[in-house]
Amino acid sequence: MKKVNIFLLGLLLLVVFLASGCQNNGASSDREDLLAGLGLEQKIGQMFLIGIQGTEITNDAADQIRAIHPGGIILFGRNIQDAGHLKAFIDSLQKIATDDGGYPLFIAVDQEGGEIVRIKWINDDIGQADIKDSDQAYRMGYNRAKSLKNLGINQILGPVLDIGQSGDFLTRYKRCLQGNAEEVGAMGKSIIAGQNDGGMLSTAKHFPGYGGISFDPENERLAVMSQVPEISQFETALEAGPQFVMGANVIYEDIDPLVPFALSASGIDFLYEELGNDFIVITDDLASKVLKAEYSLAGTVVMAAKAGVDMLLISGNEPNDAMEAYEAILNAVRDGEIPEETIGAHARKIIEAKNKFSIH
Repeated sequence: MKKVNIFLLGLLLLVVFLASGCQNNGASSDREDLLAGLGLEQKIGQMFLIGIQGTEITNDAADQIRAIHPGGIILFGRNIQDAGHLKAFIDSLQKIATDDGGYPLFIAVDQEGGEIVRIKWINDDIGQADIKDSDQAYRMGYNRAKSLKNLGINQILGPVLDIGQSGDFLTRYKRCLQGNAEEVGAMGKSIIAGQNDGGMLSTAKHFPGYGGISFDPENERLAVMSQVPEISQFETALEAGPQFVMGANVIYEDIDPLVPFALSASGIDFLYEELGNDFIVITDDLASKVLKAEYSLAGTVVMAAKAGVDMLLISGNEPNDAMEAYEAILNAVRDGEIPEETIGAHARKIIEAKNKFSIH
């Protein structure tokens, strides 16, 4: 009888193993299907969040979108007039992307509240520095998300989780939540929860932090810090499940003394070790004046892609920046500097997020 029972148990385990194998093969097949029909150019394009010029979609802008196949568009004040115009503008962007055979776009804005807002007609005039508690933070995040979603926006580049100090360039515009790391983390977590519940994708930024920098590191000079600042607030805030984490363009000497965090493999490894990997890693603007001067735009985007980030943010302040950055990655893959499998892994991660969160 014992031999029979052992045989039946073994048979049952075999059936479970085979069933599990079939399910895993199906999941693997589904993951591969996400990239079916996408050429190298389209996979690379998914890695880009780009800015375009003007309040109208010119032929040049439409051609650029079709050429790059970007994963998303970031909107600035230069693109925005009023609610009716903006909704039509976004609808047109999405139509160009999907008609091109691509996936729908992330449509992102810097909408932090207070002085840092792109959509000025919604009730969003409280800066992060003026938020008093987690309840207020949640309500603000939720109301902001609902207002933006009605316009066709689906991604907020916020909240800011850097712990600011007096005199920091971030604190000049009330961009930092007030309090110690525990309090900042709790309020950041509430903002993200509110934005998520309001149907918006959230971006925790700027890991590990710009706190302690008094000058503008995008336009004045490259920021160098001897040590990584406090990061426990990021760990707390990420409990709410933001879909993106943005890395900072700062050299932290105790991680990598030579290369800015978002361009450094050591930096991105540190990010994953501390925060996990259940999100898309996105850079701050790689077309900043300082990074261009230090590394060139082509050099910067290739370094970031090799470091392991998923999405490359190109503000598009200069009209040709996005195409130059895209071509730099394309050439790096063709030259064997970046494996195509690496590009595919990033593209798959981005497309999975679009499917999971029903981006359209």
